[in-house]
Amino acid sequence: MNEATLKVIEYIADELIVLSHLILEDDTISANAKTNRNTLRDSKLNQNIASVVTYGDDIIIQALFNNYLTFLEWDRPPGYGKQPPIDALRDWALNNGIPTDNGTLFAIARAIQRDGHEGRPILFTLEKEIENSFNNGLYDKLFDSIITELTKYFN
Repeated sequence: MNEATLKVIEYIADELIVLSHLILEDDTISANAKTNRNTLRDSKLNQNIASVVTYGDDIIIQALFNNYLTFLEWDRPPGYGKQPPIDALRDWALNNGIPTDNGTLFAIARAIQRDGHEGRPILFTLEKEIENSFNNGLYDKLFDSIITELTKYFN
């Protein structure tokens, strides 16, 4: 694999992180429907995004997010299942200036179970933005780097 192709792959991995940050900072995507406030802009989720490139027969570029992203994306219907454990809410409450006594955390967990919550389409939006990036120039960069390598090989 030539230097130009490696640079394009690293650019794509970096672009994945930039797009993820932009999505989490976009109020139209990441705002909490209950509070009408973007609770993800300054979140640990936004601070801990990473990408990993695995080179082999296939090149795999992965975006890494905290595991609770699944819960943020999911539309939880009212009354669904058990309420979340209060331990899972403690760090969130601390970061948002909410008291972390068991009574407060229990009331929040109960409200989540009772009322449900609207999911936020973070990964769906990221997928669309990546497709747009490819359509707006990344395909051309990859094509040029591969053609350069093929030209060198056949000359």
